[in-house]
Amino acid sequence: MEPRPNPRGGRLRTACDLCRHKKISCDGEKPACETCRLAGVPCQITPQGPSEKKSMREQLAEARARIHEMEERTATPQPNIGVHIRDPANFDEAMDIFMWHLACAGPLSPSSSRGEAFLSTVYSRTGQAFDLNVFATRTREAYMAKHPNRASRTLIPKWSGIDLTKKCIEHYTSQWLYAVFPIAKPSRLQTLLDEYSSQSLGRRGHTMVKAFLVAFTAFMTQIHRHLPAFADGEPDCYILAVLSLLPQLILEPRNVEALQAVMVMAQYITPTGQTEAGQLLLGVSVRMLYNLGAHRVHPTTTSAEEHSHLRALFWACYGMDKEMSIRSLQPPLINDAECDLDLPPNYIQSASVHQFVDQALPEDILLYPSDLRFAQLKSRLYTHLLSPTARALPEPRRLEFIRQLDHELAELKASFPAHFQPDPTAYLNPNYKVHDISLRGMNIHLEYYYCLRIIHEASIVSSMAYPGTGHPQPQPLASSVELYYHAVRSTLLYFIRVEGLVQAPTVWIHAQFILSSVTALFWNMLHDPTAATFHSDLRLLHDMKALFTRLCENCWEGAPLPPLFIFEGFLEMLCDLARRARLPPTQ
Repeated sequence: MEPRPNPRGGRLRTACDLCRHKKISCDGEKPACETCRLAGVPCQITPQGPSEKKSMREQLAEARARIHEMEERTATPQPNIGVHIRDPANFDEAMDIFMWHLACAGPLSPSSSRGEAFLSTVYSRTGQAFDLNVFATRTREAYMAKHPNRASRTLIPKWSGIDLTKKCIEHYTSQWLYAVFPIAKPSRLQTLLDEYSSQSLGRRGHTMVKAFLVAFTAFMTQIHRHLPAFADGEPDCYILAVLSLLPQLILEPRNVEALQAVMVMAQYITPTGQTEAGQLLLGVSVRMLYNLGAHRVHPTTTSAEEHSHLRALFWACYGMDKEMSIRSLQPPLINDAECDLDLPPNYIQSASVHQFVDQALPEDILLYPSDLRFAQLKSRLYTHLLSPTARALPEPRRLEFIRQLDHELAELKASFPAHFQPDPTAYLNPNYKVHDISLRGMNIHLEYYYCLRIIHEASIVSSMAYPGTGHPQPQPLASSVELYYHAVRSTLLYFIRVEGLVQAPTVWIHAQFILSSVTALFWNMLHDPTAATFHSDLRLLHDMKALFTRLCENCWEGAPLPPLFIFEGFLEMLCDLARRARLPPTQ
C-alpha cells in the first residue's frame, strides 16, 4: 500500500479505504494493514479524481433539476408500481367476483341460517349435490374450449389527454349530467381545466386537480363508451393511473378536488363487481365529507354555494353506502343519527314524471340514479331487519317492524305517478308491457321489488329460525310468501323484457338482483315440483338463461365476456337441476 497524493492538496493520503470508512487510524503496514488483515479484505487506497468547483448558482440549478426529476417520478405512475384492479375480462377474476356476489345472495349468504337447508333440499329433490367448486371448474373448462384465443387485457396506467378531458366536460355540461351524477359543479370544471393546463397551481394543488380530472375522464368515457367521441378512450388505464395517487389524495382530508377524485374512483370501481374495494374508497370519501361538514345542512367553514355542492356529494355517497350495506350485509359507513337527512331543496319531486322518462331537465335539478328515499328505506331495512341486533329481536317486535316497513314502502310507491308505479303482480298479465321509461325509472322499479323481497323474506326467515330451540315453529304469513315470490318473478321478468338493462360492462350492477331472485325461485320450485307454478317458473329460469346466451353471442370484442358466460352457465345448472326435481317417495 503506497501513499497517494491528496488531489485537494495538503498531506499525502496514507489511510486505506477500510480505515477511512471506519474513521480509524491506519498503521500503513505492507502488504496490508492490521484492520484489513483481520477483516480478510484487500488493503488498498482508491484514488479520487480532482473535483471541479462549481459556483453557488450552478449548484442551486442542479439541486432544482434533481427536485424536479423527483417530482416527475412521484407524479408519473410506472407500469410496475403494483397498482391493480380486478379485471372481469379475466375469467378467474370474474369467477371470484361472481362467487362473492353469490355468497351474499339469498340462502347462500354466510349470515343466512338456511344454507344447510338449501343444500339438503337440492340433494334430496334432485339426487345431485349443489357443488360450486365443480361448477367453477366445468365452466372454466367450457370457456377455455369455446374461446381459446380470447386473451385477458394488459392494463398499464395512463394519463388522459387534455383534449379528451375537454370533450368530457363539454358533454357533461351540455347534457346537465350533474343532475344524475353530481361529480363536480359544471361551472367549476372549466376553471379546473384552465388551471391545470396553465400549470398555475402549486405542486400539491396540481396533483389534486390532475387526479380529479383524469378520474372524471375515466368515468365519462366508461359510461359513454358507445359514443364516437369517447370510443378511443382507455378508462381502465386512466383510473389505474389515478389510483397510484391515492396515498397523496387521502393526505388532503379537506381538499374538495381530492374528495371528488376518490368518490369518482369509488363510483367507477364498484360497478365492475369489486364491491369491497368500492367500500374502502367510499369509506375515505365519507370521512372527507365529514371533515368538510357535508353531513350537516348548514355550512360551517364553506360558502353556501360550495356547501350546496358538498351536500349533493353527501347524498351520492349516502345512496351508495346504503346499497352496499344491503348487498354485503355489513353495517353502513354513515350513521343516520349523526347526519341531517333533509333531502336537497332542488331534489326532484316524487310526483314528477322526470323521475321516469328521458326529458330535458331544468338546470340545478338533482335526480340521482335512483330515488334517494329508497336509500333512506334501505338504511331502516338494515337496522330493523338485517343487522345482528335486529335478528335477535323477539318475534312480535320483528313482525311489528315488518308491517311498519311494508307500510313505508307502500307509501313511497303511492307517491309516484300512477302510470309509472311498480306492480309486483304485473307478470301475471301475459299482455303486460314494460313502460318506455328511463334507466332511472327502471332502477326505481327494480329497487322497489328488491325492498319488497327483503321485507317479506324477513317474515319467512323468522318462521324458520325456531327449529332446535325448543320453541314451536310458526308458519310464515301466507301473504308474505305470496308477495315475496311475486317480487322475485317480477324482477326476472323485468330483465327479460328490457334486454338492454343487462350489458357486458354493467352486469355486476344487477348481479345481486339477478342471483338472489333465481336462487329464491329455484329453491321454491324444489320445495314442491308438483306445484301449478313449477313449469312457468322453469320457463322463467330458462328465459333468463337464454338472455345471457344472446348476450354472449352478441358480446363485442374487448368487452368482458367471462361474467356473461358464468351467469349463463349458472342458470343452465339451475335449469338442469330443476328438471330433475322429484318429491321423495314418502311424500
